Amino acid sequence: MPHYLPRHVLVPAIPRHIGFLNYNRRLLAMGAVVASGAMGGIYAMPASAEVIHEEVHVAELQSYMAPPIAMPAIVRDSFGMSTFTLVQWPVPSTTELSSGFGYRSCDGCSTNHLGIDLNPGNGYPIQAVADGVVVTAETDGALGVHVVIEHSVNGEIVRSIYGHMQFGSMMVAVGDTVARGQQIGVVGSTGESTGPHLHFGIMIDGAEVDPLPWLLSNVNS
Repeated sequence: MPHYLPRHVLVPAIPRHIGFLNYNRRLLAMGAVVASGAMGGIYAMPASAEVIHEEVHVAELQSYMAPPIAMPAIVRDSFGMSTFTLVQWPVPSTTELSSGFGYRSCDGCSTNHLGIDLNPGNGYPIQAVADGVVVTAETDGALGVHVVIEHSVNGEIVRSIYGHMQFGSMMVAVGDTVARGQQIGVVGSTGESTGPHLHFGIMIDGAEVDPLPWLLSNVNS
């Protein structure tokens, strides 16, 4: 026999918010499933692809060339463009100077001395004061056995004169190219000379000048 509840007994109604929460839980669960599927579909870059990308980036940096930069023109002053010549003494700088340049009074010698007399000793080697070319090589006249060499000393044409050398000691000829320090003869007493010595002279622009201040200003070796 069916069992009926009495009419005065009422079944309590389910609150609406409880149903709503259950409904939201189902939606949230379904959304989580869908979201996880979507995440699984995202492409994951393999490690090898990352390495290739890095290598390409490094290669681009290594092959990069900076644009050219215009450099300012270098302007040289007159000092930077000047020439330089090595100059030395014809005999040691400590050699005795027996006669200077210019007027002098002595027996058997010229009153207007166009050079200086140096006394290193008879037979002492005489050297060219700078690189140059022999323009005179003679064995007679007032200077006896003598040589004249033309040089370019710091851009200026200079001639050096070596007189009174021994007969047979001349070691150069006209036209020879000589180097600084090269021996050209030995000290003697040929020509108008009162004893063995080297007559040394300097000529600039065709005129003899005092060799001593010239040597003191130009010797650098």
